[in-house]
Amino acid sequence: MITGATCSGKTKLSIDLALKTDAEIICADSRSVYCGLDIVSAKPKKEEMCGIEHHLLDIITPDNDFSAGDFVKEAKNAIDEIRKRGKKIIIAGGTWFYIKSLLDEKELPQVGINKELREKLGLKTPDELWEELLKLDPVRAGQIHKNNKDKVIRSIEMCIGLNMPVSQYKREEKEQIKARWFMPKISREELYERINKRVDIMIQEGLYEEWQKNKSLYPHSKILQNTIGYREFFELEHGMWKDFNEAVEKIKQRTRNFAKRQLTYFRSNPLIKEIEGIDGIN
Repeated sequence: MITGATCSGKTKLSIDLALKTDAEIICADSRSVYCGLDIVSAKPKKEEMCGIEHHLLDIITPDNDFSAGDFVKEAKNAIDEIRKRGKKIIIAGGTWFYIKSLLDEKELPQVGINKELREKLGLKTPDELWEELLKLDPVRAGQIHKNNKDKVIRSIEMCIGLNMPVSQYKREEKEQIKARWFMPKISREELYERINKRVDIMIQEGLYEEWQKNKSLYPHSKILQNTIGYREFFELEHGMWKDFNEAVEKIKQRTRNFAKRQLTYFRSNPLIKEIEGIDGIN
């Protein structure tokens, strides 16, 4: 398992390791699964993959939801395929809930997406949604910040789908996937510098044009609106920022803040070993 903060070098580390060990890579990234979100998700280019098979890239369009349960299902299918070929498996990515759900000892509740319900709930304010969840499941409500609207909506959806508080749902045991955990070793200062440079490169490669194209193709996609690197252009369109450069600076700031939270969280996990390259894996 190769994880770590955004822009920390996970992609290169996983590809170097795959080349050395004859492995294939399963991408655990909540934006790389979507077709067309190439620049904004820093999706590896074909030449960067060095011939290594990458799974769970470009498997769904941004007008569809993709849950952790969906990831687990697709990842398990990929694992079975890779094992049949006798290859080693590398899971690489920074979407922690995807990774945790895959490696968890217990199954996730099997509750599908209810689009009609989500549309109805999406019209409510964060306070209204949290109060609704509080009535359905006080324990779950206490675990989620009311401003995390997507998570609150999903929790309400699960309570309704299960016809019970999701916190009381007894999850079934499942076959545990054993993994060794690594993350690239990088200082916070270097990480921030890389992020700033990456955003500049993304702009040069056509991030704004990619946003325009996807906005036209998927005008009602909440995925686009909730993605750092696109959200700021929506905000610019609505007059929140004075000009294009301010929107770009906001992308850098939010990405740094996100990476800081990731770095703090991953470093607090005793299972994850920080390494400077594949020589640190033994």
